[in-house]
Amino acid sequence: MRRLLLVLAVLVSAPARAADTPDPAALQTEIAASHLEPARAVALKNLKLNAGLATLHLDGVLVPASQVGGGTVELVFLGKGRIELDPPDTVEAGQLELFTGGSRLDAEFMEAVLVVGLDAAVNAMLRRPAAQPDADTVRRAESLYTTWRGKRERKLLDVDRGILLDALRDPVSSGYFAAWFRASDPGDFLYFVEPGDREQVTLGRFVPLDATEKEKRKIQKQISREQRKGRLLGVDAEDLGQWDTWLSASLRTADGKPAPGAPSFEPRKYTLEMTVDRDLRLAGKARIDLDPLVRGSRVVAVHLSRDFKVSRVTDAAGTSLFFLRNEGDLTVILPRAPAAGETPTVVVEYAGNPIAKDWNLVTLLDTLGWYPHAGEIDRATFDVTFHWPKSFDLVSSGVRKDGGEGPDGTLWERRVLDQPTLGFSFEVGHFKIETAKAGHVNLRFAFSPGSALTGRGSKEVVIKTVSDSLLYYEEQFGPYPLDEMTIVTANRGFSQGMLGFVTLSDALMGLWDWYFGAGNSRLVIAHEIAHQWWGNQVGWTSYRDQWISEAMASYVALCFARDRLGDKLSGANLNVGWQDHLTSTLPDGRPLESAGPVVLGTRLLSSRAEGAYQPIVYEKGSLILDMLARTLGEENFLKVLKQIVKVAGRGTVSTEDFISLIERITTTDLQPFATQFIYGTGLPEVLYDYHFEKQGHGWVVKGEARQQTPNRFRTKVVQPGPGRFDVIREAVPQIDVQRSTLVVPVDIAVFDPAKPKGKGKDGVNATIKGNIMLKGESTPFEIAVENEPRGFWLDRRAKVFGRFFDEKLHPKRVLFFQGVKAAAANKPEDARVLFDRALGTEEPPPDTDDTVYWQQIQYSRRVMDAQIELGRARLLLDQGQDEQAGASLDRAERMLGDTEEFKLLRSRLEVRHGNPDKAFRQLRKKLEDDALDAEGYALMAVAARAGGHTEEYEKALKKARASGVDVAALITAGAAP
Repeated sequence: MRRLLLVLAVLVSAPARAADTPDPAALQTEIAASHLEPARAVALKNLKLNAGLATLHLDGVLVPASQVGGGTVELVFLGKGRIELDPPDTVEAGQLELFTGGSRLDAEFMEAVLVVGLDAAVNAMLRRPAAQPDADTVRRAESLYTTWRGKRERKLLDVDRGILLDALRDPVSSGYFAAWFRASDPGDFLYFVEPGDREQVTLGRFVPLDATEKEKRKIQKQISREQRKGRLLGVDAEDLGQWDTWLSASLRTADGKPAPGAPSFEPRKYTLEMTVDRDLRLAGKARIDLDPLVRGSRVVAVHLSRDFKVSRVTDAAGTSLFFLRNEGDLTVILPRAPAAGETPTVVVEYAGNPIAKDWNLVTLLDTLGWYPHAGEIDRATFDVTFHWPKSFDLVSSGVRKDGGEGPDGTLWERRVLDQPTLGFSFEVGHFKIETAKAGHVNLRFAFSPGSALTGRGSKEVVIKTVSDSLLYYEEQFGPYPLDEMTIVTANRGFSQGMLGFVTLSDALMGLWDWYFGAGNSRLVIAHEIAHQWWGNQVGWTSYRDQWISEAMASYVALCFARDRLGDKLSGANLNVGWQDHLTSTLPDGRPLESAGPVVLGTRLLSSRAEGAYQPIVYEKGSLILDMLARTLGEENFLKVLKQIVKVAGRGTVSTEDFISLIERITTTDLQPFATQFIYGTGLPEVLYDYHFEKQGHGWVVKGEARQQTPNRFRTKVVQPGPGRFDVIREAVPQIDVQRSTLVVPVDIAVFDPAKPKGKGKDGVNATIKGNIMLKGESTPFEIAVENEPRGFWLDRRAKVFGRFFDEKLHPKRVLFFQGVKAAAANKPEDARVLFDRALGTEEPPPDTDDTVYWQQIQYSRRVMDAQIELGRARLLLDQGQDEQAGASLDRAERMLGDTEEFKLLRSRLEVRHGNPDKAFRQLRKKLEDDALDAEGYALMAVAARAGGHTEEYEKALKKARASGVDVAALITAGAAP
């Protein structure tokens, strides 16, 4: 049979449908009235459709929808289809694997809705032989289309806008494509090609909020309360959820290189007229002067919080412009494309309630969402005039140009920022104003009533930390570009540093001092001041580069602490607890760190890893920079950063630019480092052993450090025989140890006889510090010291993105650790020997006679022995040695009781022995409480299916699938009997 190849040429403009420019209002009416036309249905056979990075294979019936602007755009497909997509790089392959279990997409589907914005492709498909669908097929197609038009995803991704722009034949929409696929595995998902986006290709799924009906009713009541206050407008509990991006990438040019798109316009200047009334309602008029980027385009994409009602959109002359509102997106259509050198203007008039009041505490709910934004990079100058009641104080970004009292008794002030920056904000309330000066900079502090930062000494700490850090950063990175800065305390859950305007969260300042010791809040303050250089002067190009701003602010805050806060705070660290955070387990069993690299930015906020963004971007990001500084030399690294600020100041850098600039300045090849730590995942694990030798008049520390790859585990349901199921875990190595290189801090405790004896049994009275480089799987080391060494540590203060295990200090743990590694590497005999050795090994006794501490040590040993028995039980189950596995489980239970790991392994054993009801009873309560992990949900699904518990089976199956379990064996087998 002849195969038909259709190519969506997304980089080539589609031919015009009519000579006249269509009326957008009329097109909008046609879109709203769209319906299927079964009489125009066609039969497809062996059709291959290339759309962006994906290829579709279609065999079935295609039913077109009614025309929009003279052309067909939407079509319903029923039949046998398949979509194939190969990710363009390892980062996107990793994300696809996270969400689908495979590093490439090859999925079959039986139904789909296609939105094809290329006339030639649509016309070619509709020229296929006519089909005569029967009544059931028509009903099925119409049901699918009705569902599609009402889906949250269609609104979330603004499909109506894509159809409208395609009908307008705007250059920014040429080649628009969208598809909703209904597949049994991996379930329903969507695929988009948006030619005007920086990354045109998107693959993903909307995951609705996982809540019971009772929980949804409670949420809906909370939403209704906010809506009565003019907030969360148009939101329903059913709308809540998380968009998971499985893949996002640019299209490719003929030579395979990325071809990033761009919005039609970027803002040049914002002129804002804002009025806050006595009820704290805001009315605004925003004039946006625009720079055209796409020749011939007249589509301006504006974003404004859905909580604001837009009353009018005009041009500079006041002529009304057509606009389409979809939640927070406002699409404005200019009457014509701007001529060369012309600067078009859009004026938006709007009003809403963005300010909350709780007694005397007033809070701006969204620091940047109170005015409309245009473009993607969105760096512009600002001219802002505020009007507000005399009963309130108002502070804001910018430099004061004028102000006073209006005839109606209100206050007004005009403030200007004449340097392009990413945002402008304000705070309104009741403030106590303090002033200070740091070099050429006039500092204004606005402390809100009841602030935790206005207590005895706290206010002075804030003022001093701001002043000292500002002067320090000027020395390191060059002058602060303004002559004034406003710092205000806020009743908000986060702090923020915009150009010339810094807000400090009362809650976070107090938490830092409470948990990590008085004075550590200084680092948070220093972090926000650092954003004046990193984030404002040096901005980010896209979401993939925002990590540089946050990580750099944390890194240079630590540099400030080391240099200027003295010994008491020299060890202060914004990354306290980073190892626990990054190695915590996600629902699918993998460590949180493996959710993605730092360059994924806000995409790390997903249903698979809701808490991944903060620890990966902030904590791992600053560790990366600290490691980079250690590699290049810390003093030299600060000089390199100063050069970057000089080169890129008042602009943006991408991650690629950042790496390239450092390479050029230092003549160092950073690609291996970047591949492993910036674009990769995986926390290197290092085991090390050592001893001390007398050598001549001095001493030497001799040892070896061995790197091991961390593993994450992929859970899978398998069918070892007819009607029998098991749940296994497959180990996935995360790094290539042979290519891994780490520069690691070394601490050597010594006894210097020329000094007074130190406290403790060893009399240690000095510490020698340095660095060693670990390369590949094994690195022997030999370090000469003058005085007798009595203690040795690699990365004692957790400064390296890795985990270090002292074999001498924890031999039992290391043997267990190695046993788990051997089992994961499918070396069962090695693993069994290591587990046996671990059980027979004792940890060195503690250097104390404290009875309570000894009791704690004994308990810890019992926990470790139980963990070893559980590790051995899992190994034996994988080998089919169920009787021996049961004996290990019994011993573990006697040592520690029925832990979560024990329950899972015991349930697996019961399923294998044909006792699914025992496993079902063991896991049922955890299922009801949504407290199982990926392996637990998979075991529950197997147990419930075998016992005929349909409701529990469907819930467990859904949860297992959402947790990343490969459940294809269960799906193929069908529903519970």
